[in-house]
Amino acid sequence: MLINQLARHILDTRYDDLDSETIEAAKLRLIDALGCSVAGYRAPSNNAFINLYRCWGGAPQATVLGYGDKLPLPQAALINCLTGRSFDFEVCGPAPEGINQGKMVGHVCSTTDPTALSVAEFLGASGKELIVAVILGGDIGARLAVSEEFNFDKCFEVCGTANAFGALAVVARLMKLNEAQIVNAYGILLHMMSGSYQSLWDGADSFKLPGALAAYNAVVAALLSQGGFGGVKDALQSPMGYYNLFSVKAFPECLVADLGKTFYAKGMHKLHPSCYGNHNPIECALDIVRAHEFAAEDIEQITMDVPPHRLVHFLNQTMTEQDTQARSLFSIPYAVANVMLNKSVEIEHYTHEHVYNPVVMALTEKVKMLPATDLTNHLTRLVVHLKDGRVLRAERNQLPLGWIENPVSKAQIIDKYWRNLNFAKSVPQEKAQRALNALLNLETLDDVTQITQNLH
Repeated sequence: MLINQLARHILDTRYDDLDSETIEAAKLRLIDALGCSVAGYRAPSNNAFINLYRCWGGAPQATVLGYGDKLPLPQAALINCLTGRSFDFEVCGPAPEGINQGKMVGHVCSTTDPTALSVAEFLGASGKELIVAVILGGDIGARLAVSEEFNFDKCFEVCGTANAFGALAVVARLMKLNEAQIVNAYGILLHMMSGSYQSLWDGADSFKLPGALAAYNAVVAALLSQGGFGGVKDALQSPMGYYNLFSVKAFPECLVADLGKTFYAKGMHKLHPSCYGNHNPIECALDIVRAHEFAAEDIEQITMDVPPHRLVHFLNQTMTEQDTQARSLFSIPYAVANVMLNKSVEIEHYTHEHVYNPVVMALTEKVKMLPATDLTNHLTRLVVHLKDGRVLRAERNQLPLGWIENPVSKAQIIDKYWRNLNFAKSVPQEKAQRALNALLNLETLDDVTQITQNLH
């Protein structure tokens, strides 16, 4: 069965099987993801979770990054994933390769990478053990994502499904479950997966919940399996298993293509907060404000050519006083208006203090998306019409920055880490530097707790 193939893959992969490029990709993902978890504690909506867990109490098993609390392992893993997703700035992917190259994965790393650190801290695991777990979690989560149709209108939210499969691979590897326990844990996890894309349409804080719950559920499923609680025999292919119950259209052969030979490990590293669908429009807007002098009040209208299917889309929504901060992360009009007003893109621009600025909200109403049948999914044409008659244009015809076809450098990822830590203001610089040094030299660590000790 496929589920047994995944279990053996989790068990059989050795650190020595991994090439240096794959190991480096895992380390860079952790640097990116953990920096975002620290910064994300500043999103006020997360306080609802941390305050709830504080009043419940519990065993101090793992660290909540940014806050510094120690909570039971499932709760700490959940919050570290929740905060990491808060500005939609975290590393995406990992990108599939081989026959699955180019397929959509989503945000698997946003769950698997923080979860790996939480579990590794709890167990006192080594850096090499953490690296292997990170690679396996991303690999299996991404493989599940590309083994079915990715459809925003019909599917369960992939962060609640593929991320859960990946997170369980992380936990199972680090906790040293055997094959039968892994298969059984997936049989338990099947009952714990869900998630809806409606949060993206509504601009709701709950957009980050599927991936965070995926972490919690994976830890609980693994611990229950270790304790002898039974799940279904085949979580993937049974009559009411994952593919028959959750998938619109399944391609199970894509799950195991080159399994154990090609690891999906390379992260897609964002350089801007907000949904990746905003990033080419952001780059066009930045090209315009860097090349021309004008003020936001000089703008008459902004038009953007998009593929026709993007007109009725969660990204084509403006920002109003009734929206939560999360709306700004999934709004091309807000993303473009912000650049026109602030001439840059910073994490601060996606906080409450900025998103409710009446000037930027009014400017979002001037951004109009127009259908253009000649455009591919990522080609963007942006036109700014000024009141003095000037018409300013920019075009971007490439995959967004950070995709493996348009990669960013190691130096840019480290710079992003510092952007996150400086924004957070919760970690002294010398501690942040110690954590970064530990991550850069992760394979040499006997115990990864020195990372968590220095990220709050």
